[in-house]
Amino acid sequence: MSAIELYSFAACPYAQRTHITLLEKQLDFEIIEIDLFNRPDWFATISPYGKVPVLRHAGVTVHESSIINQYLDEAFPQPALMPESPALRAQARIWMDYCETRFLPAAHRLMSEVDDPDKRAANREKLAEVLRHIEHEGLRKTGSGPWFFGSELSLADIQFAPFLERFDMYVQLAGAVLPGDCSQLRDWRAALQRRPSVAATAHDTAYHIEARRQMLERVAARTTA
Repeated sequence: MSAIELYSFAACPYAQRTHITLLEKQLDFEIIEIDLFNRPDWFATISPYGKVPVLRHAGVTVHESSIINQYLDEAFPQPALMPESPALRAQARIWMDYCETRFLPAAHRLMSEVDDPDKRAANREKLAEVLRHIEHEGLRKTGSGPWFFGSELSLADIQFAPFLERFDMYVQLAGAVLPGDCSQLRDWRAALQRRPSVAATAHDTAYHIEARRQMLERVAARTTA
C-alpha cells in the first residue's frame, strides 16, 4: 500500500486536479476509484460528505481539492506550486477562488440550463464575460505566460485545468464561445493541454459528453426511485 492514497472518480474534475498535483510533485501514490453512484459503505468513514477527492497521507485525511492541493504543496515543498512572494501567493489564491465562485458557477449554469432557450443566450454571455475577466484582469496582468504567473506552473493553473479541458463540451452542447479578445487564455489552455501531468489525466470531449449523459441518466433514475 502506498503512503499516499487518492480516493477518486475517473470523470470527476475535482479529483483530476489532485491527480495532476500529485504527478507534478512526482510522488508515489495509489488511486482508489469510488463509484459515486454506488458508494461502498466504508467510504463514509473516510469522506464525511461522500465526495471525492479524498487524500490520505501519514495518518491525515484531507478532502476538498483546493485544500488537498495546498496541503500537498506544503507537505512536499519541491517543486513549489505556489509563487514565492506572499503577495503573489495571495494573488494565486484570489484566482483560485475566482475559479470556484465565478467561472464554475457560470459554466455549471450554462450546462444545467442548456435545454432552456430563454436562458441559454444570457448564460453564454455570462460565461464569456467571466472569461474576458480572466483574460484582461488576470492573465494579461499577472505574467507573460505560458502560465498564470509567468514561467512556472502553479496551483492557480491546476485549479482551472480540468474545466478548460471540458470547454469543448460546453461548446458542443451549449454553444459556449471563447471570446475573440481572449488570445492569452487560448494560449494558456493550449499550454495546459501539452503539460505532461494534464495530458496523463485527460479525456477527450466524447468521453466527457458520455460521462455527463450517464450522470444525468443515473440522477434521473435515482430521483424517480
